[in-house]
Amino acid sequence: MRIISGKFRGLKLQPPVDFSIRPTSDRLKESLFSILESNKYNIRIPNSNVIDICSGTGALGIEALSRGAGLIYFIDKEPKAIDVLQKNISKLKIDNKDKIYIKIIKEDALKALQDIKIVFDVVLIDPPYHSNVIEECLVKLKQYNLIDFNSYIFSESSKKENFNFDGFDLLDTKIYGKSKLTILKLSNSGSIE
Repeated sequence: MRIISGKFRGLKLQPPVDFSIRPTSDRLKESLFSILESNKYNIRIPNSNVIDICSGTGALGIEALSRGAGLIYFIDKEPKAIDVLQKNISKLKIDNKDKIYIKIIKEDALKALQDIKIVFDVVLIDPPYHSNVIEECLVKLKQYNLIDFNSYIFSESSKKENFNFDGFDLLDTKIYGKSKLTILKLSNSGSIE
């Protein structure tokens, strides 16, 4: 596991300490960030607000930091995941002059979302496969006004999984081995409550 591009390119990240934490494959991660940096959706990573839900080792969020994200929230409820995440962030050797804000929340994703008061440009959701977390997070992101019509949601699931994304437009789906990357955006026909 290493950072693919940006300021921290090539830095090796600590892998998960047990098999209950499933890191995103380098292939899927590379594809996700190629999509983010392409002109297809007009997403700006530099100085963006990013949230990495079910962050595990933090590989996705750290990749966003490496590419210039200015603010990032990491959420995971597993103590082992938080421990690995903290070790990986400490490898970045970030200081105040970098103007990067990082917050780590050790809590269930749905509970954590209700206490956040920021609109995120990029939402990364990578929960355990075959859970309802993606669907539930989409509802909460909308309910708590953590996204707007300029926000993009990237979720990773098993390729066999389907989830309800009412109120969102499906922009794309890509399959990588056993994994599926789903790209969503708030539907303009729906309203933010």
